[in-house]
Amino acid sequence: MSADKKNTSIDSVSLLRKVFILLTVLIVLAVLLLIFQFTDVAFRVWDRLQNTPSGFLLVYVLGVIVIATLGILLIYRIWTVGRRKPTKKASPEPLRVEDVQARLEDARSKGIDVHTVDQDLAAVSDKSEPRELQIALFGKISTGKSSLIQTILPQAHIDISIIGGSTTRVERYSYTADSGLDLTLYDMPGTQQAEALPSMEAEVLEATRRVHVVLYILDQDLTASDLSAIKQLIGFAKPLIVVLNKSGQYEDDELVQLRERIVSRLPEGTMLVTSDSAYRREVTIRGSDGDARQETRLVGGEIDELLSALSNLGEQRAELGEQQRHALLSLADESLKQRVGKYRRERGEAMVKAYARKAMLGGVAAVGPGTDVIIQGYLGVDMMKSLTKLYDVSVKDVDLHALVETASSKVRSHLTVILALAGNVCKAFPGLGTVLGGASHAVAYGLVFESLGRATLTTLESSHEDFSDTNIMQHFEEQLHHDLEQRAKKLITTAISGRSERGSS
Repeated sequence: MSADKKNTSIDSVSLLRKVFILLTVLIVLAVLLLIFQFTDVAFRVWDRLQNTPSGFLLVYVLGVIVIATLGILLIYRIWTVGRRKPTKKASPEPLRVEDVQARLEDARSKGIDVHTVDQDLAAVSDKSEPRELQIALFGKISTGKSSLIQTILPQAHIDISIIGGSTTRVERYSYTADSGLDLTLYDMPGTQQAEALPSMEAEVLEATRRVHVVLYILDQDLTASDLSAIKQLIGFAKPLIVVLNKSGQYEDDELVQLRERIVSRLPEGTMLVTSDSAYRREVTIRGSDGDARQETRLVGGEIDELLSALSNLGEQRAELGEQQRHALLSLADESLKQRVGKYRRERGEAMVKAYARKAMLGGVAAVGPGTDVIIQGYLGVDMMKSLTKLYDVSVKDVDLHALVETASSKVRSHLTVILALAGNVCKAFPGLGTVLGGASHAVAYGLVFESLGRATLTTLESSHEDFSDTNIMQHFEEQLHHDLEQRAKKLITTAISGRSERGSS
């Protein structure tokens, strides 16, 4: 039996091979026939052209060239029709104080809190040379950032823990050197702590953008995590000094070798200095009367090289001040966008809830969702107008009507499921029919309008340029499947509470 199957399989393969050979022969013959025909026609045309006047020959050749060119252009147009040409992204225009100020005034007129943005813009407008040098100190825990500041500012009260990690927030200290250089030092939390607290990380990064100079503190050889943090800080486009602290714990030859190793691994152009921060020590003091008392004093401390590097940077205050103003302008712009975005989100969500309630009231008398408000589009278009106006997006009324009609057609395919779900949810609220009338239709209306409003908000949040029927309908489809049961319960609860409040008043 198996031998018969094997023979059958061999026969099938042999037949297929013969078919393929036959097709190949036919194709080759057809191609040769076309070549012969083309050659025959070409020779006959050539023979006839030999006996034609030169003027006619010129016209004939030009006609062939024109027709061939038009044919190529037509093929190109057909091939590229409907295809989007890749557009080059225009480089963003540089920020201008006037533009940010205009947006600030518009936000203020809407009642948005812009106090901190005002302060940043005021600092940007101040073109005078900064009177102080602002410095941020970074590094892992236990590298001696706080003790280094204590060395610079002996009178400052700083919590220095021998366990490490004593700084858990951004601390600010001021200092005036003997040379007259004013310094403001920002002691940042250890890098491990900042990474563990996302809010702290944001605060640290913002503080870094505001300062003139960044110091990164080491107390040993450079590690991979140190190098990663240094490269990230270099990205802020500010002068960066790497400080090898606690240098007193190394012998002179060890310190030279360590410096060479660190410099060889640092990004090119990064400055390295050494320092030895002071430390607290209990000492016994004996008075003239012979009584002994214990005191905590700072011992040691060598920061001359660090102060010299900072003093050199202090001579570049004008340039550093200009860099800081650019950073402050960017921060003001970002902060303003965040505040306006929050205002729009809150107002937009409130609008969607209000229109969902209106839709529920309209749904009480409707035959079914999508047969009145959505199809006719009056309430739907009004909601879309309000949301696009909130986000300063200019959209034609015709486009909004078309969008709402598209939404209504999509609702029809989900109508049965939405009504069934609304009916089941309404059963959990006894007596709901006497409160809202056609409860299931009303809830379905609310879900449809809430879904359309949320889809519009999501699209507007992503980008004004992406505001299109396709993107909104994609988000609308997602909303029509997203947690409908819980949303329906919230809509009913809101509607009942709202009706109760109106009844009591």
